[in-house]
Amino acid sequence: MRSILVLLHRYIGLATALFLFLAGITGSILAFHHELDEWLNPEFYHTTSEGPVLAPGDLVERIEAANPRMQVWYMEFPDEPGHAALMALVPRKDPATGKPFDIRPVVHYLDAVTGEPVGTRYWGECCFSRKNFVPFMLEFHYNLSLPGNWGLWLMGIVAIAWVIDCFVSLLLTFPRGRPFFGKWWTSWKIKRQRMNHDVHRAGGLWLWLLLLPVAVSSVAMNLPEQVFKPVVSLVSKVEPSVYEARGRLPAEQLGTTAYDFHQAYDYAMQHAADLGLSEPIGELYYSFEYNFYGAGFGDHDSNQGNAWLFFHGTDGTRLLGQEIPGQGTLGQQFHMLQPAIHGGRILGMPGRILIAVLGVAIAVLSVTGVVIWWRKLRARRAAALRREMELAV
Repeated sequence: MRSILVLLHRYIGLATALFLFLAGITGSILAFHHELDEWLNPEFYHTTSEGPVLAPGDLVERIEAANPRMQVWYMEFPDEPGHAALMALVPRKDPATGKPFDIRPVVHYLDAVTGEPVGTRYWGECCFSRKNFVPFMLEFHYNLSLPGNWGLWLMGIVAIAWVIDCFVSLLLTFPRGRPFFGKWWTSWKIKRQRMNHDVHRAGGLWLWLLLLPVAVSSVAMNLPEQVFKPVVSLVSKVEPSVYEARGRLPAEQLGTTAYDFHQAYDYAMQHAADLGLSEPIGELYYSFEYNFYGAGFGDHDSNQGNAWLFFHGTDGTRLLGQEIPGQGTLGQQFHMLQPAIHGGRILGMPGRILIAVLGVAIAVLSVTGVVIWWRKLRARRAAALRREMELAV
């Protein structure tokens, strides 16, 4: 049995080492992505105008008037005075061809008081310029910046392998014979003579209770409908997302949008009042593919994440779904906690610092694991060569 576990750990580790190294380094950087981006690009966040902010619908109308071949699909409202609003735009359909105009999606930052643009960038564009660094890191960490869903599936499979390897590696540290704890304690120690080996083994043990939740949350964020929710639903039911539920419907049943962001904001506020949500709207978007609006309430950096409400794009009074922290089945609550766990926000600022340190530790564990394999491979080859020479004499 132990030999099988050794092989599993070896080949899972080798298959995932590079991906986990990259995810660890980028995750460490992204623990403070908002603060880092604000420091690098203050013009995207800070404005000097004073006075009441414009209504979300007015901001949408102004930016769409300045970009007639584009339409807003997502917006973020400033969460404090003197901050800009964010508007993400995609091409409209060309009436002559029925296909979207050949224009790249773009993100505009607006002065929320005057509606004037204060900055523009193409989200996820490569690579390390001041303007592109944080968005590129976010995309790369999530899906390696691969087209379509290839990156999501790849990183999701890596995450599943990582979860499995967490348990395999733990079992491999268990000693043979007794006393169990007396012998196991040696696995927790780092000796200078075996630095690389002990850092890999002991480091994984000391951090195991942190590594496993991050690995599980990686599965939840990359393959929520395909893997995470079905597995969790074996214990406690988790409803499919609005995207998943609407995606199962024939196109003719989805309907078409019948109102704009002005009314969407009003509908969102009404639904929030009906459900007893008192926090302001921080995000609002429209799904052109599935004809529904989504509204996020409160600070998206809160410990448990913010509440989301989803309502029909044809009949705004029809609520299609809700994700409110602390509500729903245990499975639903567990699912909603995953982004906060992954980013460390569940523990506030100490948790984010911990995630930043953990990202570096994951990279170190990946490197030390490859080094251990390489050294053992060279030792096996040297031993085989010696045997061949002895037989030849």
